[in-house]
Amino acid sequence: MARQQLSAEAEHDMRCQLVDAGLALYRSAGLEAVSLRRLADAVGISHTLPYRYFADKDALLAAMRCACVRAFDQALCRSLTAAAAPETHLRRFAAAYVDYACQHTADYLLIFTTEQPPPSQYPALLAARQAPFERAVVVVQAAIDAELIDGEARTVAHQFWIMLHGLMTLHAANQLVHGRTVTELIDPLLTRILTAHRRETP
Repeated sequence: MARQQLSAEAEHDMRCQLVDAGLALYRSAGLEAVSLRRLADAVGISHTLPYRYFADKDALLAAMRCACVRAFDQALCRSLTAAAAPETHLRRFAAAYVDYACQHTADYLLIFTTEQPPPSQYPALLAARQAPFERAVVVVQAAIDAELIDGEARTVAHQFWIMLHGLMTLHAANQLVHGRTVTELIDPLLTRILTAHRRETP
């Protein structure tokens, strides 16, 4: 019996449903709980149907990471909607980064876990990962254009990103145990980055 052909919209909807179900499994029971078989059980479909959409577990996890990265990027984008001075935008961007990682810690860890194939193996994931970083580059470039800081935007954005990620990695691992919280550290760290690149006035 020939397999029923689904419309592109129906295939997209089922793929989204499977990704959502995979995220629900992950958030409730951890990464080890996620499998294509358990996914099928959760959605109430045959055990073979998920393979129509995902070649294996890694492909499913890549799609789940894409969904999380897009939500992360939307949170960063919302922080930049209101007009503001470049330094204010930098601080709002940093605050949005921290807020997302604190409020959606499991999703943040899924995005950045070291136990995953290179993002380049999944072009859609690589493109999704690029979007929030490019926002950081734009924010940093605005600060450079306003003569607030010196430097090459992509390099400074990497430093900015590394600082935020390092802070949130320690926070997510409950390793900020020496008398300062993540909210107490974010402004001093950002000020340190700005001071290091502050343009000297003649």
